[in-house]
Amino acid sequence: MDFTQAPVHTLGRSLKQRYGRRLRRVMLDLGLTCPNRDGASGYGGCIYCDLSGSGTGAAKRSESLEQQWQEGLARARKVNPEGQAAIIYFQSYSNTYPDLRPLANALEQMKSWSEVAPILTIGTRPDCFSAEAADLLAAQLPYFKEVWVEFGLETADDAVQKIIGRHDTLANFHSACERAGERGLQRIAHCIAGLPGEKENGLLRQVQEVAKVNCEGIKFHQLMVLHKTKLAKMWLDGKITLLSAEEYTTKIADALEYLPPHIIVHRLVAEAPAESYLAPKPWPGRQKVHSNIEQELLRRGTHQGARLSCCP
Repeated sequence: MDFTQAPVHTLGRSLKQRYGRRLRRVMLDLGLTCPNRDGASGYGGCIYCDLSGSGTGAAKRSESLEQQWQEGLARARKVNPEGQAAIIYFQSYSNTYPDLRPLANALEQMKSWSEVAPILTIGTRPDCFSAEAADLLAAQLPYFKEVWVEFGLETADDAVQKIIGRHDTLANFHSACERAGERGLQRIAHCIAGLPGEKENGLLRQVQEVAKVNCEGIKFHQLMVLHKTKLAKMWLDGKITLLSAEEYTTKIADALEYLPPHIIVHRLVAEAPAESYLAPKPWPGRQKVHSNIEQELLRRGTHQGARLSCCP
């Protein structure tokens, strides 16, 4: 990564280097669930998760995978009218839970789309990623150039996991990443800044754990309050405080300085549909926050990985 050109190793830049273009995610919804919703470990989901499981809600609208794919591909084709254009992304809920049959059936359908979408991405929880799930995804490697697994880390503190109603563990994250890595799958970790109960160095600890298990990618996002979530009531009752955009910029810039330079930053900030979004407000748009974070690093004269002993 040439840090004289950019201070962060972003996904967009990485895709341009590897594919000569940016690829757009086409989000697919299998209509599954997670153990925090069906009673295996809890009910109602994590406090910040809405009824669509942080996804599109397409399955509840009875949209077939073919329909979801064609609509998403049409949007991707606006950027890349020909050739490779997309990343297949199973986003909603935990896509390797409660059993693998829906995902396995869907993946059979996905193979015919691999020329247009060379990358396959599966979102899930660490505690829902069995050896069988890892084997199923590894079996897709002959058809796709890259297969990614997105694991929700969210916090490296098991006490915070309980506060947010997530009920997963850091140990599960380590085991899941090891299982995926052994099979040649690329690992992407989700990290949240500003969770209730998180210590001041919580985000830095998340970055350290992501580096420790050799993840290939990371996603950062701020704690957002969405309508129809447990967090919404907590916020309305004045039980939590949210990071300002300025505070978030500082936290992410600090974390990036400890993130190894080879790890690809898939996201620096999150967005939500206006009809779902409640707080924090006001909040700049995604591109503005992205720019503010990079400008903060440039102002410091620093870059991703600058504070690691291996990086001058």
